[in-house]
Amino acid sequence: MDSQPNSNPIQRLTYSVEESAIALGVSKPTIYRLIEREVLRPLPGIRHKRIPCDQVRKFASGDDLHGLN
Repeated sequence: MDSQPNSNPIQRLTYSVEESAIALGVSKPTIYRLIEREVLRPLPGIRHKRIPCDQVRKFASGDDLHGLN
């Protein structure tokens, strides 16, 4: 087995609520409010909420505020 570190790591597809909050510079309750307002949509059928990274990036860029501005 090759002992060298993988030079091509797997790209993350989702963030936890805490990771989303850190990425956006807000609190975890704010992320839960954004989920409740359907601004961020976690993956369905998963016990712990996982938010797709592209949704977090889109929200951060201001492209998809769903009437919050």
